[in-house]
Amino acid sequence: MPKYFYTLLKAAFALAMLLALIVWVETQYGWASTLANWSKISVWQVVLLAIGVFSSHLLRVSRVFAAYTFKQPVSFKSVSAVSFLHNTISFLLPMRLGELALPALGKHQLAIDYRYSAAVLLLLRLFDAHVLLCLLVFFAGTAWLKYYAWIAPLVLLAGLPLGVHVLKIMSAQITKLAFATPLVSDTRRWLTLYGYTVAIWVVKLFSLAMLASVLGGIPLNHAWLATILADGSALSPVTGFANAGTFELAFALPLKPLGYAMESMVQIAVNVHIFIFVTNIAVGIVGFLLLQNKHTQTSPESHA
Repeated sequence: MPKYFYTLLKAAFALAMLLALIVWVETQYGWASTLANWSKISVWQVVLLAIGVFSSHLLRVSRVFAAYTFKQPVSFKSVSAVSFLHNTISFLLPMRLGELALPALGKHQLAIDYRYSAAVLLLLRLFDAHVLLCLLVFFAGTAWLKYYAWIAPLVLLAGLPLGVHVLKIMSAQITKLAFATPLVSDTRRWLTLYGYTVAIWVVKLFSLAMLASVLGGIPLNHAWLATILADGSALSPVTGFANAGTFELAFALPLKPLGYAMESMVQIAVNVHIFIFVTNIAVGIVGFLLLQNKHTQTSPESHA
């Protein structure tokens, strides 16, 4: 069957997940009751947490900027536009379809080779998965293992250089992967990208966990566990539009063994998801305006 058929099938499935979530929340809890949870938090708290999430997006820009400057000089403003738009598109589109936006925008706006952008994206997603796994096993450990919670993250961190070394060998020996060599050949370079990755997720997930903790009245370490799995579920190949449905399920399920009611946790997850949706749309608007401003400044009319 043609590729576009599978794309349409994915889109239909993602739309069905989004509509199912909207209908399910209304029939099970009522949207008015669900949104009433926002009365538990002040406007200033929401603003501070939004600043935290926006800061994580700026850290994402800095990470992409660092990765691209290993290849060639680029403008931080242009990278900001590309990164903001990529983050919003990849959040909104299902099944990781939005990831294609980074190589496309990188080529069109920054003249970055498609293959190098793809290598950057792959490495950053591997680092994302590694950091999320470290955080997950730590906070899962605090819930069940207490003082032994540090063991698994330390083992994972100890294995990181070995994993990068394997990538270095592969890029050196396989001709088709040679374009990725600048990312992994220098220890300082990949450590810089990994450091940005740690900062991105700690800042973002702390903000989301604080929001979930206040809205749901749950301990912060439990909120961390839920938000790590919920936000990390966006890396799954099967998601709805804007990660609808997958996010709520991934948030509520790990809290059920800890004695929480699924109903109340789903309501909290929906509100945290709305917060993420609004901040992502705002970031996308900023990226679009930066891109438009760049085009205005470089158009022939602007030099007339």
